[in-house]
Amino acid sequence: MGRQNWFDHVGREHQLVRNHAGIFDQSSFTKFELKGRDAEKALTWLCANNIQKPVGKLTYTQMLNSKGGIECDLTVARLSDDHYYIVTGTGFRTHDFSWIRNNTPGKMAVKIIDVTEKLGTLVLMGPQSRHILSKITELDLSNAAFPFGSCQETMIAGHKTRVLRVTYVGELGYELHIPTRGVKAIYQALMQADGGAGLAPVGYRALESLRLEKGYRAWSSDITPNNTPMEAGLGWAVKMKTNQPFLGRDGLDFRNETPLTKKLVTFTTDRKDIVLVGRETILRDGKIVGYLTSGGYGYTINAPIGLGYISNADGVSDDYIMQGQYELVVAQERVVANVSLKPLYDPTNARIMV
Repeated sequence: MGRQNWFDHVGREHQLVRNHAGIFDQSSFTKFELKGRDAEKALTWLCANNIQKPVGKLTYTQMLNSKGGIECDLTVARLSDDHYYIVTGTGFRTHDFSWIRNNTPGKMAVKIIDVTEKLGTLVLMGPQSRHILSKITELDLSNAAFPFGSCQETMIAGHKTRVLRVTYVGELGYELHIPTRGVKAIYQALMQADGGAGLAPVGYRALESLRLEKGYRAWSSDITPNNTPMEAGLGWAVKMKTNQPFLGRDGLDFRNETPLTKKLVTFTTDRKDIVLVGRETILRDGKIVGYLTSGGYGYTINAPIGLGYISNADGVSDDYIMQGQYELVVAQERVVANVSLKPLYDPTNARIMV
């Protein structure tokens, strides 16, 4: 249960993204296209968030089951009135494709197409990402012309590239979705554009560390079919204030009649030597109230980080959470822990919206 031999190497990659920029090869991302005159209608029913946005806009959303549990966690980009581009996790390709296909009302004129193999994905993240990318594209990348949550297409290194301004690390960044044959050329163009200032490939362990500092949820661990968006702190991504029906709304309405009995929060500990990997038991005032769903180390805040649900049959309010004294059971040792309801890094999203 000691530090792994990659710990310091991952830390350097983490700091590269926080201070300059890094490239993630996320070509394994699952990618679908949804087309047809009823595409908007189908996604309005399937998605908990509002996807009825102008062409060129992105929506982060969940798809829910009848009880309000989270079945899919994905990004939807509107490419035209009847054409959407959906990006979801690598391991959820079959699950999410089947969920969309099986829960789209049968009479709707819409078709889902799996384009995962056709498109590679290079993700450029970090405070210098705009400066680097601007050297190889004619797009106006200013915040006014290309704000967070937008999608545009351009030519880069001779290849048509779909550029999504999103982030999973808490920094300014862009996903570049490219025909597979063009990935190498665009990677080389990015490296040349940086001019040796430090841009380098970054791996998934650094990605995990970066997202934990921001409190970003991962489907299948932090969010599952057994968790609602409200329990997961994602209620802001659900269109409950509208009268729009969607799959899972009735389940949420039923649950909203009673207080939340569990809620996802972030834990840290002042013990720098502690290794959190997930599934550690959470104690509140000495009593078991849950377990960590994710664990890792935050190299910017310089502390171990864990996400986990605090449960209480009588209700879990913010006051209830903050008034408790917490410990984590790590390799049979009880370790004092701190709890937070906000992201540990840049809670106002100032670094994302620049």
